[in-house]
Amino acid sequence: MKLLHFSDIHIGMENYAKLDPQTGLSTRLLDFFKTFDFIVETAFEKEVDAVVFAGDAYKTRDPNPTQQRGFGERIRKLAKKIPVVLVVGNHDTPNAEGKANTLDIYSALEIDNVWVSRVPELLEIPTKSGNLQIVTLPWLHKNDYKTIGEKLRLLYDKIQKNSPAIFLSHAEVIGAEYGSEKGMTIANDVTIPLSILQEKKLSYVALGHIHKHQVLSKDPLVVYAGSPHRIDFGEEKEEKGICLVTIDDVIPAEAGIQKNRSPIKSGMTFPATFQFTKTPCREFLTIIVNLKGSDPNPTQTILNEIGKQTINEKVVKVIINIPAEISGEIEMDKIKKALNAAHYIAGISRNVERKERIIIETKGVETLSPIQALGKKIYSSS
Repeated sequence: MKLLHFSDIHIGMENYAKLDPQTGLSTRLLDFFKTFDFIVETAFEKEVDAVVFAGDAYKTRDPNPTQQRGFGERIRKLAKKIPVVLVVGNHDTPNAEGKANTLDIYSALEIDNVWVSRVPELLEIPTKSGNLQIVTLPWLHKNDYKTIGEKLRLLYDKIQKNSPAIFLSHAEVIGAEYGSEKGMTIANDVTIPLSILQEKKLSYVALGHIHKHQVLSKDPLVVYAGSPHRIDFGEEKEEKGICLVTIDDVIPAEAGIQKNRSPIKSGMTFPATFQFTKTPCREFLTIIVNLKGSDPNPTQTILNEIGKQTINEKVVKVIINIPAEISGEIEMDKIKKALNAAHYIAGISRNVERKERIIIETKGVETLSPIQALGKKIYSSS
């Protein structure tokens, strides 16, 4: 059985955008749709049995109609051929319990082949390779986590041994490493222990919420897919992608723990492996230029540094560190022109280094107290 696991697509993140002249839409909105299109086409190309989405479809709890249409069109395209399971994330969850979340529309319309989970439950999903059992843990209100261990144990007890089972959740697990998205989360978010996910009946644990791809455990595989698109410069160096999961129905002959494989144990009939596949998302680039005080032509030095980089269609920012004693003028118009090939210029920062000398009057200083001596300091810039 083959699955595609992705999460945190955050449609509506439109920072570093300009207007697309053909559609009139934000270019960053189109970026996120393009990444989603890649996910859909990969699911078809790899002939996966199910697509599991681990939460956070949108940037906000109130997406606009264009964002909803874009997400819905792609979910519908997937669901025509492949079962799709969506768990609700924190960005999908309304503040008031009675309000609908951003994914409820699929349940309300009873869209064929789409399951939306907003409470912990055990789903049984029919696929072309047999039934798939999914224990879900969507994002919950804080008080609901108090008994979550007990609730999950009851769900684990319901898992049947004749078909594979996975866990699908949007949650923060203790020990996971945050990327730059920490600022998007609430300081008092509830964290859950890794141990309650390490159920021997599970072949794979598909997680969302944290944008950095990582493997927390191999017993079973506990994996954050990470976000499929870069949000800001904090994610400049991070690889972005999706997870393609294979669940075997027969224990392979070889034993032991292999890379990205659950350890094979006595009684385990559905061991899993996964492959992280990078998505074609917009790149971010920071160019740092450290000028010297003796530089006779600082503008050309900056242009030379820009010329060393591939900036085409990237979101670019330039940081120029300028010694105070530099005498040459920096021609900003030429620098901006050199960045024309970039998708978006996020900023050109000029950091002027100020050096200060401290001159202390030494005459009679030996008779002064430390506080009096401090008052004798004279500061001058150079």
